[in-house]
Amino acid sequence: MPPSIKLTEKLPWNYYRYITGFLVLGFSYWPTGISTLYIPYIFKPISNFLRFLFGKIYFPIGELVYLALVITLIFSCLKWIWVYRNDFKYLSFWKYQLVKWLNGFFAIFIVFELIWGLTYQKLDPSKDFKLKVPLSYTESQMDSLSLKLINNLNFTRSKMVDFDPKMMNFDTILSQNRVEFAKNAQKRPFLKYQNTSLKKAIFPSWGDYFGYLAFYQPLTGEAIVRGDLPPFTWPFTISHEIAHQLGYASEEQANFIAYVIGIESDQPVFNYATQLQLFTYAQYAHLNFIAKRGDFALYKEVAERNKKLLNPQVLEDRRLIKAFFQQKQDLQIKGTEEMYNQFLIWNKQTKGIESYNDVLLWVLAYESK
Repeated sequence: MPPSIKLTEKLPWNYYRYITGFLVLGFSYWPTGISTLYIPYIFKPISNFLRFLFGKIYFPIGELVYLALVITLIFSCLKWIWVYRNDFKYLSFWKYQLVKWLNGFFAIFIVFELIWGLTYQKLDPSKDFKLKVPLSYTESQMDSLSLKLINNLNFTRSKMVDFDPKMMNFDTILSQNRVEFAKNAQKRPFLKYQNTSLKKAIFPSWGDYFGYLAFYQPLTGEAIVRGDLPPFTWPFTISHEIAHQLGYASEEQANFIAYVIGIESDQPVFNYATQLQLFTYAQYAHLNFIAKRGDFALYKEVAERNKKLLNPQVLEDRRLIKAFFQQKQDLQIKGTEEMYNQFLIWNKQTKGIESYNDVLLWVLAYESK
């Protein structure tokens, strides 16, 4: 035993923790149990309580929690290096640390799964919406959907004469999102949203470095959204985060909930913001089919065709959104996107970041219905 570790500090294996961890892991492969037991009796009560607890506080506690955790982790690592600097040569020291780290990992794993992680494995809401969602889409379907969305965008924007996105107020959009969910919950009770906890980020620039527009904070139950985003992205992004708060962890499902809220709204701004987002997904999917074939002449032709068909005001709105992200693209820390991609894969989202685009499958099912 190294000098810095007394015999009385010999660390026992926490068997109960490992057993609990493996039971939780096994439970994660039972979607029906997660949907019928975990979601209504564990996740929703915890999430509702956290939103009730922190929702009344105007600023996002969740960001400060993450900041405190990062600072604590840095100081703990430095302290650990200093205290045990003379013990690194002992094999028994590393055995001791390995057990300690495993105990900590299983504790974090159990807490994460119980407050959020298991929601990734719940049954999808296709039965709730009475939809039969296809497993794939074709190039032709994406072309048709793109053209349909172009028509919808032009029509919706024409109803918003002289509308300037700078007129949009973040807090007003937050309030309207709550109203839209309340309206939709009248016909779909499973979308009932209680104890509002929607916050504007204190540190929006963090998103530039870590590559996010908004996030759900499972430790506080808050949905935290960047207020510096182009205004037309707010309605869809906020609805997406509310969907996470309701237990739709899957990105494609959260996107679909946001789509339904936006497209069924009687507010043109919500319709338009949703159509803008979906057109981006659909056009990307269509052009991706063409690019994979290496037909770059057709790629350019389709991109130019879509551009010519879009109303000049729609083009300007898309330009402003694109300019915002182009300005930020070089700031993202290398590797963070891959880390998030891997996080989604570990949580059984097999397509990783590409799963966001799978909302198109749900849109096709919704449109056909």
